Amino acid sequence: MADPTSRPVFAAIDVGTNAARLELARPGASGALETVLKERDAIRPGEGVFSQGTMSPGAADRLVSTLRRYAAVCRRHEAQVRAVATSALREARNQREILQRVREEAKLELEVVSGEEEARLICLGVLHRTPPRTRSLLVDLGGGSTEVVLATGERPDAMWSLPLGAVRLTQLFDTSGEVTPSRLRSLRDFAEARLHETLPAALASPPFTAIGSSGTIRAIVDFAARDGSSIASREDLAGATHLLARMSPERRREHFDARRADIIVAGAVLLERLVHHLGVDGITAVKRGLRDGLLVDLWSRQAGTAEDEASRLGNGRVFPREARAVGIN
Repeated sequence: MADPTSRPVFAAIDVGTNAARLELARPGASGALETVLKERDAIRPGEGVFSQGTMSPGAADRLVSTLRRYAAVCRRHEAQVRAVATSALREARNQREILQRVREEAKLELEVVSGEEEARLICLGVLHRTPPRTRSLLVDLGGGSTEVVLATGERPDAMWSLPLGAVRLTQLFDTSGEVTPSRLRSLRDFAEARLHETLPAALASPPFTAIGSSGTIRAIVDFAARDGSSIASREDLAGATHLLARMSPERRREHFDARRADIIVAGAVLLERLVHHLGVDGITAVKRGLRDGLLVDLWSRQAGTAEDEASRLGNGRVFPREARAVGIN
């Protein structure tokens, strides 16, 4: 058996809208990747982006400080690194300034990926080693965007990236505090209208359960599921959304950490509307996602199969034009 210290270490850094995350892994004796280290920092990189158009100075400082620490960890493990940023930095007008600071202060190259590449990586991470004829509908509800993938086996047949997310909608509709019935209706109507504009309805014929891969989805499903399972029905989600909207902010913090509690109402409304729009019976939450896709992608490249991987995963139809046409005013 090979000495674990002789195996390459891969590092995935994911700068989302709500948090930054680091995961290190190495190939294990079983032929799968084994986690070496995981970190998550709820530094809210998307603070101010969707309401003001730029990342706030405070958020930028927190991000650079966190990435400086992540980069030091990666160097200590001599890891092969891929660091990506998603929706918040995609839209921040001061993106170039932030990337320059990261390059100079953290000595790290931070790549701002498109919504389509984000969807591809999520698909790779969640559906890696899925049997080739298995049909899957994957949903990743992030802070600033939502990715939807229809796949066969590991291979995406169609991908959508929508500029709708829990942090974005919280900022637009101010749902971190008390949520009045009228504000809840406005949020639901907005989400529903944008989904109809950008995403085909009923991608799967019921009965069908979608796979949900984000932390926000896991938190909502954990709250909504009646039997403590990782599966929530459409009815479970509708009931949970109404209950969360009626709660005071203090009550929500009894069920979720403070930063998750601030965005949970917007996330629940969006997830409930997505499940209804897609015509699925419910959603199953999983713990895999973008970071897993980054790690598998790095492993494939190291193994010399990157070209095969890109060919296999890059043939899905992508629908960016309709998704990007959504106006968030």
